[in-house]
Amino acid sequence: MKAILKKEQCQRALQLLRKALSSYYFIAFTAVFTLLCYYVGWDIVIIWYMALCGAAVLLLLEDVTPLITIFLFMNIMISVQHSPTNMGGQIPDEYFFQTAIVAQIGVAIGVFAAAGVFRLAKSIKNRTLNITPTFIGLCLFAAAMLLNGITSENYDPMNALYGFFMAFMFLGVFCIVGGNVNVCKDTFLYIAWAFMALTFCLIIELGVAYLTYDNLWVNGGLNREALHFGWGMYNTMGMLFTIAVPSAAYLAYRYRHGYFFTFYMIALTGAAYATMSRQAILCCSVITLICAVLILIKGRHRLINGIIFICAIVVGGIVAFIFRGIVEEVIDMLLKNFMSGSGRDHLYEIGMDAFNSSPIFGTGFYHDLDNDPGFIGLSIMPDMYHNTIVELLAVGGIVAFVTYVIHRAHTIISYIKNPTADRTYIAITIFALLILSLLDNHIFYILPTLVYSTLAAMLIGSENVKKDAD
Repeated sequence: MKAILKKEQCQRALQLLRKALSSYYFIAFTAVFTLLCYYVGWDIVIIWYMALCGAAVLLLLEDVTPLITIFLFMNIMISVQHSPTNMGGQIPDEYFFQTAIVAQIGVAIGVFAAAGVFRLAKSIKNRTLNITPTFIGLCLFAAAMLLNGITSENYDPMNALYGFFMAFMFLGVFCIVGGNVNVCKDTFLYIAWAFMALTFCLIIELGVAYLTYDNLWVNGGLNREALHFGWGMYNTMGMLFTIAVPSAAYLAYRYRHGYFFTFYMIALTGAAYATMSRQAILCCSVITLICAVLILIKGRHRLINGIIFICAIVVGGIVAFIFRGIVEEVIDMLLKNFMSGSGRDHLYEIGMDAFNSSPIFGTGFYHDLDNDPGFIGLSIMPDMYHNTIVELLAVGGIVAFVTYVIHRAHTIISYIKNPTADRTYIAITIFALLILSLLDNHIFYILPTLVYSTLAAMLIGSENVKKDAD
C-alpha cells in the first residue's frame, strides 16, 4: 500500500511539475529569478536553473515549446560582477575560470545536452521527426560547419569543436523542437509572451545602467562603450530589443485591446535606440516600420493605432527638440566611424582574403583578428567577421555559403506556401535577427543560435496550418 501511495504521490508531483513548466507562470518566474540572480551575482545558480528546467522540459513535456523561455533568458544570465569580458574597460573576473565553477558548468551542460539527445532519439524512434527539404538542407549545412577550414594550411583542431557546436545548435535544436511541438494558437502566444518577459528584464537593466553607471555620461555626452551588462554590450541588448519588437506587434494584433501593446512596441523601439547601438537603431527602425504597417492593415482598432503612431512621432520630435544638445552629441557619436563601421570594412577585407586563400572549405573559425575586439573574454569563442556572408565564406568557404543559401531558400519557400499572420510574426522575428547578423556575429554566437533554430522549427512546423489561430 505504501508503495502504491508513493507512486501516486510521485505521479501527482510530476503532473504538477508538468503543469508548472507549461504555464505562463514559468515565464514570469524565470524572468524574475534571472533578474534576481543577475544583480545578486548567483551565476552558477541561474546556470543550474536553466539546465535543470531545460532538462525537465525535454524529459517531461510532450510539447517542448517552453524551451524558448530557457533559450531566451540564457542570453542574459551572466552578471556584471562575474563577467569574463573586458567590456567598458572593466577587468575580467576570474569567476568562470575557477575549477569548481568550470566543472559545474560542464556537468550542467552535460545534463541539458543528454536530455536533448534522449528527446531526439525518442523523436526518431516515434517517427515524430519529419524528413523535409528543410531538414535535409540543414543536414548539409551542419556538415559544412563540421568541415570548416578542413583543407586550410593552418588548420586548428578547435575548428571541429566549434563546428560541432554550430551543427548541434542549428540542426540538433531544430530537430528536437521540430519533432516535439504541436503548433497552435497557444504556441505563438507563448513565444510572444516569453519575449515580453525578456524585455521586462532588459528595460530594468538598461534603466539601472543609465541611472547608476558612473562612466556613462562623459563631458556632456554619452559614452556607449560603458554600456555593458555582464552577458553582453549595447549591441547585444539592442539585438534583443529588436527581435522582441515583432512579439509586441503580434500581441497588439491578437488581443481585443491590443493597442496597449502598440504603446509597448514603441517603447521597445525607444529602448533599442537608448542602447546607442547603430545596428539596432537601423534595424529596429526597419522592423518597427514593417510591424506598424501590418498593425494598421491587419490589426484591430486601426484608428486608435494610427493615432498612437502619430502621437509617438510628435512626442519623439518634441523630446528631441527639448534635449537637442544631448541628441546632437549622440548623433555625432553614432556617425563617428560610420562609413568604416568601426573597423568592419577591414574585417571584411580580411575575411575575403581568407576565402580567396581557401575557397572550398574556408580557413576555419579560429583566427586572430585584430579588428575584432574579442569582448566575450572566453578563448573558446573565436574572433568573427561581423557579417553573416563574409563569415560563411571565410570560415567555411563555398561549401558553407551554398548550404546556408539552400537552408535560407527552404525557410523562405516554406513561409510563402502559407503566409498567415501567425507565421508572418515568426518570419519577421527571424528576419530581424538575420539583418542584425549582417552587421554583427549574433547568429554564430551559440545562444542567439538557439533562439533562431527554435523559431525556424516553429516556422516549418506551422507550414500546414491552413489559417491563423484566431
